[in-house]
This record gives sequence, C-alpha cells and structure tokens, in this order.
Amino acid sequence: MLVTFGDCNAFTGIGDPYLPFREALGLLTGDLESKWVSGYLTREQIRRLWVNLPHTIQSIVEEGPDLLNSFINGKELLAQGKAYNPEKIGWLHQLEGLVSHKASQLGMAGPEQRDLFSQYTNVILALARHQPILLLLDDLQWADLGSVSLLFHLGRRIDESRILILGAYRPGEIISTHKGDPHPLGKVVAEFKRNFGNIQVDLESMEQEEGRYFVNALLDTEPNQLEENFREALYRRTGGHPLFTIELLRAMEGRGDLIKGQDGKWKEGLSLDWERLPARVEGVVEERVGRLDADLRKLLTVASVEGEEFTAEVLAGVLGLDVKDVVDDLSNELDKRHRLVLAQGIRRLGQQRISIYRFRHTLFEKHLYHQLDPVERANLHEEMGGLLERLYGSQVDEVAVALARHFDEAGIADKAVAYFERAGNRVKQLSADEDAISHFNKGIDRLQSMPDTRERAQRELGLQIALGAPLITTKGYGAPEVQEAFSRARELSLQVLDPFQLFPLIYGLRTFYLMRAEHKTAREIAEQLIALAEQEQDPSFFLQAHEALGSTLFYLGELPLARVHLEKGIDLYNAQEHQAHAFLYGQDPGVACRSYLGLTLWSLGFPEQGLKWIEGALHLAREGDHPFSLALALDFAAFFFVLCRESDSAQFHAEEAVVISDKHNFPMWLAMGKILLGWTQAEQGAINNGIERMKEGLEAWQGIGAILGQPNFSALLADLLGRVGQIEEGLDVVTKALEAIQITDERVNEAELYRLQGELLRTHGADAATIESSFHRALEIARQQGAKGPELRAALSLSQYSFERDHQEQALSLLSEVYRWFKEGRDTKDLMAAKAFLESVSPYNGG
Repeated sequence: MLVTFGDCNAFTGIGDPYLPFREALGLLTGDLESKWVSGYLTREQIRRLWVNLPHTIQSIVEEGPDLLNSFINGKELLAQGKAYNPEKIGWLHQLEGLVSHKASQLGMAGPEQRDLFSQYTNVILALARHQPILLLLDDLQWADLGSVSLLFHLGRRIDESRILILGAYRPGEIISTHKGDPHPLGKVVAEFKRNFGNIQVDLESMEQEEGRYFVNALLDTEPNQLEENFREALYRRTGGHPLFTIELLRAMEGRGDLIKGQDGKWKEGLSLDWERLPARVEGVVEERVGRLDADLRKLLTVASVEGEEFTAEVLAGVLGLDVKDVVDDLSNELDKRHRLVLAQGIRRLGQQRISIYRFRHTLFEKHLYHQLDPVERANLHEEMGGLLERLYGSQVDEVAVALARHFDEAGIADKAVAYFERAGNRVKQLSADEDAISHFNKGIDRLQSMPDTRERAQRELGLQIALGAPLITTKGYGAPEVQEAFSRARELSLQVLDPFQLFPLIYGLRTFYLMRAEHKTAREIAEQLIALAEQEQDPSFFLQAHEALGSTLFYLGELPLARVHLEKGIDLYNAQEHQAHAFLYGQDPGVACRSYLGLTLWSLGFPEQGLKWIEGALHLAREGDHPFSLALALDFAAFFFVLCRESDSAQFHAEEAVVISDKHNFPMWLAMGKILLGWTQAEQGAINNGIERMKEGLEAWQGIGAILGQPNFSALLADLLGRVGQIEEGLDVVTKALEAIQITDERVNEAELYRLQGELLRTHGADAATIESSFHRALEIARQQGAKGPELRAALSLSQYSFERDHQEQALSLLSEVYRWFKEGRDTKDLMAAKAFLESVSPYNGG
C-alpha cells in the first residue's frame, strides 16, 4: 500500500490553494527527505513511494500534464526522475519533453480548475490500479475552497477503486465561516454521507468502547509498560477526548509523572499526581508553555507570529541569533524534549536553506500569539515581512499570502495591498477563483486607509479589473458584485494617467458593458479607446480600439460604420505581432474583427464576402493557440450559416464549438453553441426537440448574466414556435425581445423581429392593417440600417402577403427592386426564395 498525506494550514488555508493535495502529490513524486527527517514516514513507506516513482511520473505525463507547475514543480520532478534513473528511458524522456513544453508556455493562461481536478483524480486512479493508496488529509477545517472542491470531485470518483481517503477536522470549526455562511466542508461531508452512508467517526462524541480504544491506541504509538489501571484512570479523566487525552499525556511526560526507561519504554514515575490534571485545554497549554525558560518561550512566541508553520531562518533574523542555535533549540529542546513543535524538513531557495517547523497543536501557537500586546505584534509582523522578502527574493510570490498577512497586521497598507494583489494573481493562475476574489477584496479594502491620491486610484483600478474576471467566472456576468466592480473601475479610470495601463483596463470595461447589452455605455467607452489611441498614436491601441468600436456598432445596428472600423482593425492586424493580444484582452483581435465583419457583410447584403471573412477568422483561430478565440470563431461561423439557412454547415461548426467550450469551460460559447444546435436540429426535422434544446441553451446563456445577442436568439426561437403552431408563445417571445431592444438599443436584428411578428400575426389571423404595419416597420428599419439581408426577407414576407390579398403589382415591384440590388449570393436560400416567388407571380425571370 502507498501512504501519502497532506496538512492544511490555519493562517494561509483559504489563500494557499490545494495545499494538502499538493503535499500529498509531492510525497508520491519523491519529495520524501523532509518527512523522513521529521519521522512522519517509516523507512518501508519511503521505500514503497520511491520504488513507485516511475509509475507516478508516467501517470502524470499521461493523465495529468497540467499538474506540472500548478501542483508540483516540473523541474524538481524531473530532477527526482533523473536521480531515480539517470538513463533517459521512456517515462523520463516523456517527462523531460513535457517540462520543456510547460516552460515555453510561461505567461499564458493557466489551466481551468475543473481540468486540474479531473487530471489529479485520473492520476490517483491510475496509481491505485497499480497499488492501493491511503490518502490522509489533516486539519480540513482550514482547507482552502479549492481543496474542498477537489476533495468532493475526487470522492465522487473513487467508488470501486483501491483508494481510501481519511480526513480529519474539528466539527466545531466547520459550523459556519467567519461571515456566518455555511462552511463548504460541511456540504461535502453531508453529500458524502448521502452517497456512501455512515462514513464519519466523531472522536469528540465517542462511546465508551471507542474512547477506551483511542486511549489505548494513543498510548501504544510508543513502546510502554503502562498497565490497565493507568489506562482506566486516564480514560476516566479525559473521556477519550483526543485533545484532552493528548495534552494531559504530554503534560505528565513533561513533569516526570511518566518517565522513559533505559530500554526506551514509557512507564509510571514514582508518583502520579492526577489532581494536577488541567480542567480546561487552555490550562494544559499554559502549563506546557510555562515550563519553558525565558529564551525558549521568547523563541516560540516569535514563531507564533509567523504562524502555525514557521522557519528557523526568520526567527534567527528577528531575534538576532545564529541560525544553528535556533535550529538546535527547535529540534532538540522544543521538539524532542518539550514536544511543542515538529520539524517539517528543509527546502532550498537557490543557495539559501529554509528550515521549516510547525507547532504540534495550533492551541500552543494561538496561546502564545495572544500573549503579545498589539504593539508587539505589529512590530514583529513588520520585521517578519521584511525578512521573508529578503529570504525569498525573486521567488517572493511563493509567500505572497504570508507577506500580505504580515504587512496587514503591521499596519503597512502600501505593502499589504501589493502582496494581496500578487497573492490574488498567483492563485488565479491556479483557477482558485474564490481565493483570488478574497485576496483582491482585501487589497481593495486596505487601500481605503491610504490617502486619496491619483496613485491610489490607479492601484484600485488594477485591483477592481483583476477582481472582475474571477467574479464573472464564479457568479456570472449579471451578478451585482460584477456590476459593482466594473462600475467602480469605470469611475476610477477617469483618474488614471498612464495610458499603457489604462488602455487594457478600459477595454475590459467595454467588454463587460457589451456583454450586459449596455450598448450606449459600451460605445462611449469604445470611443474613449479611439481617443486614447489617437492621443498616443500607438498602432496596437488603434487595432483594439477599432475592434471594440466596430463590434459595438454592429450590435447597435450601425452596420456601414461598423464595417469601416472592423476593416481598419483587419488592416492593422499582424498575426506574429498581435496574436499575443488574446492573453491581454481576452480574445485575438484579428479573429474577432474577421468574425464580426463576416456577420456585418451578410446583413449589408454581401453574403459571399461575409463568408470569406468567416473562413478567414476560422483559419486564423486554428493557427493560433488560444481556445477561447477559436470557440468565438466557431460560434460566429455557425451563426453565419444559420443566417444563410445552411443547417449542415451550422451544425458542423456549432458542434465543434460545444466540444471546445466544454473542454475549456467557456460557459458563454458553450451556451451559444447549444442554442444554434437546437436550431439546426429543428431545421433537420426534429423541431420540438430542437426548440427544447434552444430553450436550454438560452437558459444557460441567461444564467451567466449575458444579455448580449438575445434578440438574435429570440428571433430564431420565435420562428420555430410559429412553425409548430405555438403562435401565442412565439408572439410573446417577439414582444419581449422588442421591448428589451428599447432598453438595450441592440438593434442589429430588430427588422427581423418585426418581420417575424408580421408572419406570426398573419398565421394568427390578425387584421391586415396590423400585419402590414409589422412588415412595413421591418422594411423601414432595415433600410435605415442599410441592412439588405433583413430588407430582402421583409420585402419577401410583405410581397407574399400582398399577393394573397390580390395586390399582385405591388408584390412584384416591392420585391423585384430589392432583389435586383444584389450582385452576389444568388445561390443563397433567401435570394433563391425571392426569385422563385417573383417567377411565380409574373413572367419575370430573375433578371
């Protein structure tokens, strides 16, 4: 059996994503020395882990490549592999290639959280097929949200596998969070109980037999000659409560009630003073700590400021002591003699050694920390922060969470804010969005204590924009928190002077308001981008500004002007120079400009030219390495073919968009792909199933807070509802969409909605004036927009209705004028339908 384990940390818990799982994977991948030195693992357990290293590496390469540099350090794992076998055999050669590939991806977006979860689980399952695994997770009450989520994901997948997970936590500390919300671990435990039955062992409410068993098991962890009378007495005074039992036992060892003989076995001393049993845990802690001499107590008190886990080098720096002396006191006096701390092992930062210890119980650390007055604490936190900065140097991001806490407690807001921001960005790369939100919010909160200057506004702007992305991921575009963050960011953007920081932030604001269909605001911001580009005369600014304004104008229905800006963006775009913009602005501007121009040209009456740009967007997206941009190009291509009524082509592109979006967790493009697949399904005959699928996609789209594009989707749905005779529901969909347009000003599909309203009213048997009013309104809007595609459809609908009412001449003249305008796309379905109708009502042969 392979045994591995990981601990959670009281101070860094919610800010140190996946800590217990990273530690557990570290043991499986050969990071064993520290656990051997500290006595956590036996020689046999270490041998098994080491012998299994090739299987572990092979499993990571095949099942969990994204775990490199997120859960484990790729270079360190490669070094372990070479230490195991210097010859480049298969698994080692594969690992070397993967590490090299990962190094080339520095700066790119990190893997999605659910991909990390799936890969971690797959690695553990693969190892369990080779050898049973026992995974121990301790102090789960301090687990970060990412670890709790990963535990839930892993727990649902281990059924029928050779994996046993044992988790320990304090029930009293998972009742609720400090905000009063339910603790996430409580939900996971409840779900596990529902699925697996009674899987919980409550050590605090054990029955007598269980309490006695615990006492005996604890005593027998070390050789002893303790008889039944002693065991019964210990049980009677503690009830088998783990903390009381452990602390009382250690107190008795410390004061000589229990002694270790020359044979290494514990036995009773000359007398046992049961009356000195502490009535409360705090008393036990004070008694243990009180036996220390002044120097040791001071050393341990300073350690309590660093946290449950601390470093000898930092303590030595704060106290002005030699590191060797501090290590000696910690390892010998405080660990082996007083049993207050545990040596965790060492790590290297270049040539610098870091000696890591932890308190055996957090109560010791908390007790000592609270003995300090506020002034002492602040001074010590400041000293520790400075020492950690010097110690970690260029790798300071590894301890950004700890540094944020130290400078925050020291009242140094400037540095605290900087490290909260760094901590947030670090965990965001690991897809730990909840933790990132926590850090960014703390940074924003601490900024308020600083003077209200332009510099403060600039820093808050960066934090608010950084906060927006994880808020959107976790809560959706429509969440009040998202609106608050971006509204504040827009307000702050007016105070920031640095254009190269300001520009991408303003672009992010434009995207937010665009997705919320607040098009007038989005246009104002896009025009601000144009002004900033003109001010700086920066070609890359012009590229993004034209893409932003062009796409915004498209939705506003200002199609000729949208075309101008989109074509300018395409002219400025150079793939080698500008593909990297995708990682700064969220999408490849070349792909976006081509995709929007394709749809714009279809509306303007140039379907063949539109198709050329749609195909260009797809080609460019496939050449790049940005899945989000590819998903965009595919969904836009699918929608283009929906407009052309080419269901097979639409289905082909929508299906690929769904696969990519599902794989990379792009909820917006996933929802759009499902909507379009519903339409294609209906077009191909399964109309009722298609309608249901469209409704599901629309629900998902609205669920992420996206309002953009809903008039387009409403038109598709209303058309299908009309075909199956659900006229009233179809009319309701159209009415609501038209009402929404009056609020959002998203008018690109307004003409088509009025046309559909007329068709539905016609089927419903409404009076002629009402029906004609809808058709004429559709024609009027299309002509105002220069939208020849929608104008052709409106003209055909009105002509067909006029012909039914014996107005043959009117029907002929109205449609023939629009039809003759088109110089391309005569083989598209809309133009073919117009030609067929014209030929059916007159000798006209299509000219």
